[in-house]
Amino acid sequence: MKNKLKNILFINTGGGIGDTLSYLPTINYINEVFNPDKIYYYATLENFWFENKLIEYKPKNLIELKSFPNHFGFASNHYFQSKNLMKNFDFDQFDLIIDNQTRFKNSLVYKRIPHTYYVTPCLNYFMSTPFTFMKKRSQFSVRVVDYVNKIMRLDKKPIYKIDIPDKFLNEAKRLIPNKNFISFSITAGNPKRVKTFNTEEIIKVANFYSNKYTPTFFIEPKYKELIDQLKKRVKNCYIPEENTSTEFQKPILVTALGKLTKFNILINNGVSHMLSFSENKNFIFVNEQSKKWKPANNHTYVYDCNLNNTSIDKLTSDTIIEVLEKY
Repeated sequence: MKNKLKNILFINTGGGIGDTLSYLPTINYINEVFNPDKIYYYATLENFWFENKLIEYKPKNLIELKSFPNHFGFASNHYFQSKNLMKNFDFDQFDLIIDNQTRFKNSLVYKRIPHTYYVTPCLNYFMSTPFTFMKKRSQFSVRVVDYVNKIMRLDKKPIYKIDIPDKFLNEAKRLIPNKNFISFSITAGNPKRVKTFNTEEIIKVANFYSNKYTPTFFIEPKYKELIDQLKKRVKNCYIPEENTSTEFQKPILVTALGKLTKFNILINNGVSHMLSFSENKNFIFVNEQSKKWKPANNHTYVYDCNLNNTSIDKLTSDTIIEVLEKY
C-alpha cells in the first residue's frame, strides 16, 4: 500500500452529528498516514454537517459528496449503479475506499466503485485489499486504524487533537474562567432508547458537587422544562449557552468548554463525541456496548450499565458519585 494517495473515498453510513464526529479521528489518522490531496466524504443521509454545524472540525482537504444517491448502498439496485458513479469525477478510480461499516450487502455495493485499495472491517477484513485476516475489535474507533497499521507496519492511534479557532477558545475562557466547573450532558437525541439518567439522581449528583464546583449543563434550549427544573433545584446551576450569543452556539464551543472543566459527566450522545476532542477527563455512562463506543483516547472512562447488571435510568446518585470519585 502506498504511503501517498491522491483521492480517498470515506463512507459514513450513519447520519447524526455523533456518528460524524466519531469518524473524525480516523479521518485525521488517514490524513497523517497517506497525506491525500482530497478525501471525499459520503454520508448516506444528506445532512452535510461539515458544511454547517461541524465546519470548524472539517479537515482542509475534505469534500462532502453530494453526487451519490441518498442512502446509497442500502438498495439492491445500487449494486448495478456503483461503477457509473465515477462519471462525477475527473479521475477513473479512487486510490482508496474506506468503508467503516460491517453490513455485507452494503460492502458488496461499495466495493463495486472503481478503486485501487479497499478497506472494510466487514467479515473481519476479508473483503479488503490488500487482503489480510484479523479479527475486528469491538471498539468502533480503531477498526480501520488496526487494518492500516498492520498493512503499513505502523503503530499509530486515531487522532483526537483538533485546532479550535481562537474566537471559540476565547469565548470558552470567558464563560468558564477557572477549573471550578464540572459539566453534565444528560439529554439524548433518540427518545426511543433508554440512554439517560434518572433526573432526580443526577440532580443529587450535581448538588453533591455544588459546594466545590459549579455544575454546568450542556443542554439545548428546546429542553425548556428540564432546564427550568435544573435551575430551581440545582445549587449554582450554570448553562453556558444562555450566556453567549447565537454566533457561538455551535458544537465547537462545547469542545472548547469541555477543555476547561475539572471533568465531564456524560451519556452516549452527540455531546460525548464533541468532548472526546476536549483532551479532558470524561466519564461516559452507557447502557450497553461500552467497548464499541469508547473513544480511543486516554482520558475517557466508560461505565457500562449492562456489565454491572443495571440500567442507566436505574443508577443511583451514590453509584454515579462512586464512579466519579474512583477514577
